[in-house]
Amino acid sequence: MPRIDAPTVAEHHVMRRRAIVSAARDLLGSAGASAVTPAAVAGRSGLARTSVYQYFPSTGALLAAAVEATFVDANDALADAVADAPGGDPRSRIHAYVQVGLRLAARDHGPFHQLTLTGLPPECTDRVRELHDALLAPLRAAVEELGVRDTTLVTGLVFGAISAAVQLVDHGRDLDETTAGTLAFIDAGLAAAAC
Repeated sequence: MPRIDAPTVAEHHVMRRRAIVSAARDLLGSAGASAVTPAAVAGRSGLARTSVYQYFPSTGALLAAAVEATFVDANDALADAVADAPGGDPRSRIHAYVQVGLRLAARDHGPFHQLTLTGLPPECTDRVRELHDALLAPLRAAVEELGVRDTTLVTGLVFGAISAAVQLVDHGRDLDETTAGTLAFIDAGLAAAAC
C-alpha cells in the first residue's frame, strides 16, 4: 500500500493535485508554456513523473490546469477588489482593478503577462479566451458605467495600460510608483473618452 501524506486518501489526492498544479503554474510563469512538461513539473513538485500522469494524462491537460488555476485566482481577487472598492463608483472600481491587477502581476506571472495562445495546445486556447473575458468583466462593467463612447475600446486600452505597467515592473520599476503613474494615465484617458 502506498504511503499517503494526509488523513484520508481523498485528501492525499487533493494535496498531490494541488502540488502538481502549483508547480506547473510556477513553470508557466517563470519559463512559459513550453516549460510545462510532466518531467519538469515532477521535478518541481518533488513527485514522480508517473504521479503527474496519474492526475494529468497529457502535457496539454497539465498546462490547461495551470492556466485555469492562474486565471481563477486572479479573477476571484479582481472581482473581490472591485466589489469592495471604497465608494463603489465606477472610477474607484477601475482603480481597485488596476491596483490589484498590478499587485497580482508583481507577485507571480499571471494573466496580465503576455500569454501567447500559439504556445498553448488547442484544448487550452478557447478556455483561455473565456477566462480572459471573465477577467475583463469587472473592468468592462465599471467602464460602461462611466458612459464612454466605446466601452470595448476603452476597456481594451485600460487593460493594455495595465499590461504595459506590468512589463515596467518586471524590468525593475517600483510597483507603487508605476501604479500611481498608471492610474493617472488611465484617469486622463477616461476623461478624454467621456467627452
